[in-house]
Amino acid sequence: MTNLKTMNTIFFFALISLFSCTTPQTSKTDPSDNQSKNEAECSNFYPFQAYYINLDENNAVLIDGIPATDFKTCSKYAHRFKNIIADSICLNGKTYIVKKNKEKEIYDIAVFEGKKHINTIKLPVVKPLPEVHEYFIHLLPYKNDIIMFMEDRYTTHFMICKYNADGREIMRKEIEHTYITHPEPKTNHYNRYLYFKGLTASQMIFTSHVAFADKFKTIVLSMDNFDVTEYNKTANGLILDENEKNLAGFATQINDRFTVQMIDNTKYEFEIKNGNPACDFILKNKLLYIANYHPIATGSSLHCFDLNTGKMKWTADVKQIMASHSKYSNKVIISVYKDKIIMEGDEASGDYVQIFDAETGKRLVVFGDFLEAK
Repeated sequence: MTNLKTMNTIFFFALISLFSCTTPQTSKTDPSDNQSKNEAECSNFYPFQAYYINLDENNAVLIDGIPATDFKTCSKYAHRFKNIIADSICLNGKTYIVKKNKEKEIYDIAVFEGKKHINTIKLPVVKPLPEVHEYFIHLLPYKNDIIMFMEDRYTTHFMICKYNADGREIMRKEIEHTYITHPEPKTNHYNRYLYFKGLTASQMIFTSHVAFADKFKTIVLSMDNFDVTEYNKTANGLILDENEKNLAGFATQINDRFTVQMIDNTKYEFEIKNGNPACDFILKNKLLYIANYHPIATGSSLHCFDLNTGKMKWTADVKQIMASHSKYSNKVIISVYKDKIIMEGDEASGDYVQIFDAETGKRLVVFGDFLEAK
């Protein structure tokens, strides 16, 4: 193990596979079986760029080989770092690939074992107007099953199906995302109001857009039994429970004003200067940690709101990349390790990890790419 503080060279590693999938093979073990462990402390190694951050020591290290596990893959926050939704997935030694051809009206999932095609799953599409229909199909692994959800410009519902590893459909659900009005005779106007928002460890969440929808709703679908819970509220941000498994509350933002409504109907309000809609939240011990940022603009901030007192506990001093731009992308993910808040930013002009004291908000250490002002 070599300390990076004295090194001037960054080593980059590439892993090459002869036959790869978008997501790694999923274990047959239910992730919830590990909840009894302290998942927030499963590993003190946090991968970043070409090295690891030692979360205990607050320093960067090079490690001989690749550790068996790391914080981003073993902690209960692992789902925050993954994009498991794709058009191809691996599960239990099999590969599932969406096969889509609009002209030939083919919408299937091809199943492979190794390179051998072993099965085809026919998807439940409707084609009353084949010349205009275009289905957008997504897959995600869940435990030992595959969940497929799709939408189409000229239909009014999401179609969500669960298939077992053999390709047999075991559940199906339709969720309305658009309603039709008739402003003129024989004229259909499609009023879209619901969009896919994100995942918890066991739920799919759909919500309306606060700026464009005229119908406010959030729908939570259990990926276990496909039960649906509806709320007549839109959600800019999602607040998960402390186990990161289920939705615990919603956050909506208008200008700098945020309203948080928990599932038990308790409500909180606070202001964040230059508040933005793309916040990331963590709930722990009645404290709500908030990473505030905009998805198409540089910059971020970090705050801690105390649900017991109804007041902002602290606002951290976050180091900024300070980029100028016309086109931009920005994403911030926060997580907790022991008594520390980890804030990782992925901006078009650079990446960073900043670690803060969870009690005071004091910035402890910074890693990454920054443009220093002259």
